[in-house]
Amino acid sequence: MKKRHYTCENCGAELIIDARADSGKCEYCGSVYYIDKQKPAEVHHYFGNIRITPPRVVLAVTLAAVLAAAIVILSLYFSGVFDEKKPPVADKFEHESAYLFEGTYLVGEDMDAGEFAAFKAPSAARGEILVLTDPNASAGTSACLAQYLFRNNEYFTVEAGVYIKVKDCNVFRVGDKKVDAQSDGSFEGVMVLRGGTDIPVGNFVISNQDATTGQYTKMIKCVIGGKTYEKQLGSRTHLNVGNGDYVYLVYGKLYAEKDAPAPVPGEDGEYVSGQYKAGFDIPVGRYRINGNYGRFVHNTSGFAFFDTGELTDPSTMSRYIDLREGDYIYFTQLTIVKEDDEQ
Repeated sequence: MKKRHYTCENCGAELIIDARADSGKCEYCGSVYYIDKQKPAEVHHYFGNIRITPPRVVLAVTLAAVLAAAIVILSLYFSGVFDEKKPPVADKFEHESAYLFEGTYLVGEDMDAGEFAAFKAPSAARGEILVLTDPNASAGTSACLAQYLFRNNEYFTVEAGVYIKVKDCNVFRVGDKKVDAQSDGSFEGVMVLRGGTDIPVGNFVISNQDATTGQYTKMIKCVIGGKTYEKQLGSRTHLNVGNGDYVYLVYGKLYAEKDAPAPVPGEDGEYVSGQYKAGFDIPVGRYRINGNYGRFVHNTSGFAFFDTGELTDPSTMSRYIDLREGDYIYFTQLTIVKEDDEQ
């Protein structure tokens, strides 16, 4: 039982009184004392201008904590922290918009399926694109479906379900970044040119000013109408480029046909290996074919491309050939000279 201790004001004796009693009596002198019980002061807490009594303090603190937590969670949600993690999608490549930075991407989820253009990073010697069935695979393995190595740019097409690994280059949607032409509108260097994107649809000429003799091994590759053609370049070659066709330019300089420089015949009026268009590069008329080991094609369809099976050995026919307006003649390891110009 709780007791209260007092000192008797009359005799100085110690008084012990029950804490619940209203009065007490000194056992020594009989003095009676009445105890005034004072109610303890009520303590109030405030939240702003609102008075909070002690039982509500914990509830108020709890509500404030819940509100703060809700604000933090909503901020993280809208900032994308809880989104499914995917490889980063690029928005810059030097000073131009790119579709993808370097990394490995799953086609159909991280990136769209379809055709894309990859451009080498300016600081790199070459760019590389790998098409993989396993995102951890590398070139030369069975999981590598294709490897593109390029010194300027490359076009590639991918389907959903495969991975592409982008290295030392950035990937663009077709048309978002084009190959740069020179000041005169021509193209020169190692590059892939796409008809309707990098160059307009139409007829073109590749002029090889370094060609000084009749024999050449340098090749030009084109994909025209989905079919691949390769030709020895010689001093010049003609191209009929349609929308979505590709020209793989390595040697020579590509001009729109109307801007191409005229071919320069030799001292005896002969034209060295290459492809010529009658009425444009050379006059129409009869030409003599000189040489025993070369091949040639005479194409009267107005189409600058041909299959290798169309090549003809001049020893099997007359040495003379008649060219009409718009005809193409292509020859390698041979020369031709207009009959009227023969010495």
